[in-house]
Amino acid sequence: MIAIDIDGTLLAPGNVLAPAVGGAVERATAAGATVVLASGRMFVSVAAWAGHLGLRGPLIAYNGAMVRTHPDGQTWWHRPLPLAAARAAVATCKAEGWYVQVYLDDQLLVPWRDDRTDWYSQNSGVPFTVDPERVYDPPAAPTKLLVIEPAERMPAVRAALTEATAPEVLVMATSFPHYLEITAPDVNKGVALTALAERLGVPTAATMAIGDGNNDVFLLGAAGIRVAVANASPDLQRAADLVTAGKYGEGVAEAISRFYGS
Repeated sequence: MIAIDIDGTLLAPGNVLAPAVGGAVERATAAGATVVLASGRMFVSVAAWAGHLGLRGPLIAYNGAMVRTHPDGQTWWHRPLPLAAARAAVATCKAEGWYVQVYLDDQLLVPWRDDRTDWYSQNSGVPFTVDPERVYDPPAAPTKLLVIEPAERMPAVRAALTEATAPEVLVMATSFPHYLEITAPDVNKGVALTALAERLGVPTAATMAIGDGNNDVFLLGAAGIRVAVANASPDLQRAADLVTAGKYGEGVAEAISRFYGS
């Protein structure tokens, strides 16, 4: 099984997919490997790229909070945020004026529209709904929250949300310096990968994970073969068994081709 992060790994900035990726993925699946996309993105966005690559089967979305199959949409794993903690977090964001997105039933809810909304929607290929009522008072437990604020503000954001949501210990991951992705306790891509491998009967030694960001550290830690693409963060490169020569999708194709030919 091969688990591949999307943003900054499979895709270069601007959602650019290297031509070599398609052939590498096709060779791996033809040889019997299960190729899984593992992303912080919503399932609907992950599924779109799975369809582009011709993948069928389970996908890891929301940084591991959901495993759902494509194209039939069967949910194998879903770990939403505790509702009380989610409400405390969004209340803090409202009081401080911080921009927060709420992911509920695979829908993107935003408190207002600005350039952050438009960029995120365009980059992810998903529509959004401006709905401050459901953002600040979620009717059910959301799958994920995302705070988008300048990077220099993030330490204060993280500290305030940690205090507001105690005693819950929510997972707060950084995929980009100005993103704080918030999921349920003990949720990450690595936990989801382990659960998926167990369900499919794939031993850890037969799994490979490929990533670029600090939110991929747990993903690589759960895999038998740990790969960082050349543009990966220093922390992820230190966690990897292999750092590819190529960046982004070229690095993904390079890693796969080591085991499935070129």
